[in-house]
Amino acid sequence: MLLVDIVMKGGWLMIPISLCSVFSLGIILERLVCYAGMAGKLKQLTEKLAPLIIGNKFSEASLLCEESKGLISRLYFVALQEFQKDSQIDRSVEDEIELVQRTIDEEIQVGILPDMEKHLNALDTLARGTPLLGLLGTVIGMIKVFFTLGIGQSAPDPALLAKGIGFALITTAAGLIVAIPSFFMHRYFQGRVDQFMTEVQKAKAWFIGQLAKRHQISLVAEHE
Repeated sequence: MLLVDIVMKGGWLMIPISLCSVFSLGIILERLVCYAGMAGKLKQLTEKLAPLIIGNKFSEASLLCEESKGLISRLYFVALQEFQKDSQIDRSVEDEIELVQRTIDEEIQVGILPDMEKHLNALDTLARGTPLLGLLGTVIGMIKVFFTLGIGQSAPDPALLAKGIGFALITTAAGLIVAIPSFFMHRYFQGRVDQFMTEVQKAKAWFIGQLAKRHQISLVAEHE
């Protein structure tokens, strides 16, 4: 009941601040679940995928990536699907590497990066905007307090004055309560995006390395 009373006396600006808290919490929970699903088990995937790529078993490799979870498996699946479209064409290793690089870079820019950064701008806006709403509520509350003092003829009751100023500060406190965790979680999520992008670049280099190794093994087999 005390919390409800504080919210009610905080003024009408507590309504948008409360909505901001709901949206912020929703985005944070959604991003945590999303990033947990993107992690996957990269080491186990590459150990199974390497012999399939080197052995020209691209259909099996695609199936393995499709059944695996994680961001990297999705990236490998898209690259393998594109690679198999013209599998009958005799391409040089340079052409294959160029095709894979182009496919992976397009998937990163069009698919993966937007998914990783989804809702982060909104969370940043909530972290920056909610304190302003709180400050506005405090300013309006203080104006009301001083107008009340100006209208009164007798000396103001210090207890009532302190109570009025306290309630005027509620919106600022509420705005900061919402903004501080939103700000830190936004920074954390940005760090996760940067970490994922580093892993993606390493994964691309690994995939290209497997293609080069495949061609080297093929050349050795032809000369034997």
